[in-house]
Amino acid sequence: MEWAFVTLSARSIDAYTQALASADPTPGGGSASALVAALAAALASMVARLTAASPKYAAVATRMNEIAREADGLVGDLVKAIDADVAAFEEVTSAYRMPKDSDERKAARSEAIQHALVSATNAPMHVVDRCALIARLSNELVDTGNPNAISDAGCSALFAQTAARGAALNIRINVKGLKDADRATEYQKRLDTMLAEIGILVEVAVSKADRATERT
Repeated sequence: MEWAFVTLSARSIDAYTQALASADPTPGGGSASALVAALAAALASMVARLTAASPKYAAVATRMNEIAREADGLVGDLVKAIDADVAAFEEVTSAYRMPKDSDERKAARSEAIQHALVSATNAPMHVVDRCALIARLSNELVDTGNPNAISDAGCSALFAQTAARGAALNIRINVKGLKDADRATEYQKRLDTMLAEIGILVEVAVSKADRATERT
């Protein structure tokens, strides 16, 4: 099956995982990272809604509904990112396939490659940025959400970190090909900052979830 012309985000989980397992390079790790991030946001939304729906947590219901709406927006954004990553990869592939049998064509090919690498870096960088937002929400939910769903809040945090680190691998491999050293350095600094923030938030959230779920 040719997956290049199919909107992956509209496929069933079974169809998507079959495409992921195929010999086709797309979808790959970047697209899968976006999917994991979307699941992280969806879990955050679920925990917030469960909390808001309980009269026992009426004091935080307004905030929980705000979190649910924000998380819903992140889900939609990240579902689009599943396909955006594939499109960015295909742009890079097309650029590398451009002819280079003259100086003029070599120059055009080089320019196209650099443009495509920027697109292929921005796509997973967008996912990491969204993962940072999810990690903040998950961290808050571990503290103020319904304790019966604290394991789900912990999973949301873990998924956000995993998705961010997966996307980071794609960022780094694309940045290696950039000729603009300043832009490459800027990408790396931004990535390092976000990963550090996500790491701290997730460590705190998961440690609290671990303690809450341990047998006494």
